Amino acid sequence: MPELPEVETVRIFLKKNVIQKKTISVKIEDKNLRFQISKEIPEKLNFQMITKILRRGKFLIFLYSNNYSLLLHLGMTGYFRLSKTYEKIKHDHIRFNFNDKVLVYNDIRKFGFIKLYTNENVFESQHLNSLGPDALNLKFSVNYFLKHKKRKTNIKNLLMNQSFVSGLGNIYCSEILFDSRVSPSRAVSSLKKFEIENIIKSTKKILKKAIEMGGTTIKNFIVSDEKIGYFKNKLLVYGRESSVCIRCKGENYVKKVKHSGRSSFFCSTCQL
Repeated sequence: MPELPEVETVRIFLKKNVIQKKTISVKIEDKNLRFQISKEIPEKLNFQMITKILRRGKFLIFLYSNNYSLLLHLGMTGYFRLSKTYEKIKHDHIRFNFNDKVLVYNDIRKFGFIKLYTNENVFESQHLNSLGPDALNLKFSVNYFLKHKKRKTNIKNLLMNQSFVSGLGNIYCSEILFDSRVSPSRAVSSLKKFEIENIIKSTKKILKKAIEMGGTTIKNFIVSDEKIGYFKNKLLVYGRESSVCIRCKGENYVKKVKHSGRSSFFCSTCQL
């Protein structure tokens, strides 16, 4: 599933190509996603302009000139493609027709969704109002973290919890904990303040670098025909099970363990 850097990469792509563009028409090609696409979307958004495109955690928000909004989640395989004319491809779900281009949302596994709201109530939707601070937001700080230090869970599960901090997933959690030298199995209550400081610093550093490099292409992450995903070449621990640790070169190889059914990669020598 795309994480914060991948969704931010999509937002930047969309901002560059469709912001302040009038949507001449919206056409539903296949209404079946995680939630069925409402027929109200074409009715409300035809001939309207996209004024802003925002991101909250792993969600995208299109704000329109007539006070309506689209809330989008890419699921596991959702992506946008941009072209001058429309040629239908299997698993196309909705297309946005502009004067000189067509933006299409395609989703093979149908885990993504697109919902219509007003600008006022989109941020109070069930999908956004339970999110913790964005991982790149100043609110995700050491003081904030310390308020949650008594949680009875391990640090990997806490970072994956979107109500604690939004935007992180399996790939970046492994990389962040490796960079901060903290084992993913450590109990949150056992963390010292300097370790929490390192986790916060590593989070922001790695996410910013990943965005600069267009995110990480793992399996299904696509943004039209843009050149993206180069951060995959910078992954130091994720997917490197049984490899020698790049940092400590220790006798113990990178290991993979499961936390709540999700894989975590770490070095047992230099992550304590």
